[in-house]
Amino acid sequence: MKILFVCKANVGRSQMAEAFFNKLNQNEENESWSAGVQVNEHEGETIGENKKAQFVVDVINEEGIDVSSNIRNQLTSEMADNSDKIIMMAERELLPGFLKDSDKVVFWSVMDGKDTSYETHVQIRDEIKELVEELIEELR
Repeated sequence: MKILFVCKANVGRSQMAEAFFNKLNQNEENESWSAGVQVNEHEGETIGENKKAQFVVDVINEEGIDVSSNIRNQLTSEMADNSDKIIMMAERELLPGFLKDSDKVVFWSVMDGKDTSYETHVQIRDEIKELVEELIEELR
């Protein structure tokens, strides 16, 4: 199963979900990657270059995962076409037209951590980890 995790800027939620999935998944037939619906170039190519992502890097590092060099990706229709399931963690109105009628899309209601505290990022991380664990269980 090919899983695509999507959030707004591919800085936090989708990056954490991809990282947890790739760490916790035991089935080599499953793979994941991540993207954002609004990836702004001025926010850096990698997570570590994005000053707003420092809490993301810190909280996921506590789980033994380094995402600082992860590349940020803009969601494309090709990515969607190459995915079996698309986990959307952004507002429904941000869903691009090419996914509006897709039965591949599942929404996870996970808060955007932008401009929030370290503690909030820990809560978001823990929620995403739990959701990813449930997803992996479903795929067994």
